[in-house]
Amino acid sequence: MVSSPVHSGSHALQVTPTSGTTGECDQTVTLQPNHSYTLTGWVQGPYAYIGVSGGASASTWSSGTTWNKLTVPFTTGASGTVTVYVHGWYAQGNVDADDFSVS
Repeated sequence: MVSSPVHSGSHALQVTPTSGTTGECDQTVTLQPNHSYTLTGWVQGPYAYIGVSGGASASTWSSGTTWNKLTVPFTTGASGTVTVYVHGWYAQGNVDADDFSVS
């Protein structure tokens, strides 16, 4: 967590990729099975990816140097459980993420 830069509020998430690994943070959530959702998040930084894996698989990315909104539509599987993630690509610099939601 960092207090700057933030999209809103007082803190945001920052992931720091290295030359050998992506920077990543994820959280598993259980939603309604076999239902359509949209993941929304604000990111900034080179090769900023957001998405879901596990019971669904979808992602998108941006290389914006200022805050930009990304959306990822997905449909859950029979369990309804998915892992929401944000990550930055190998050695490309910090990725900041804020204001994520699933609706």
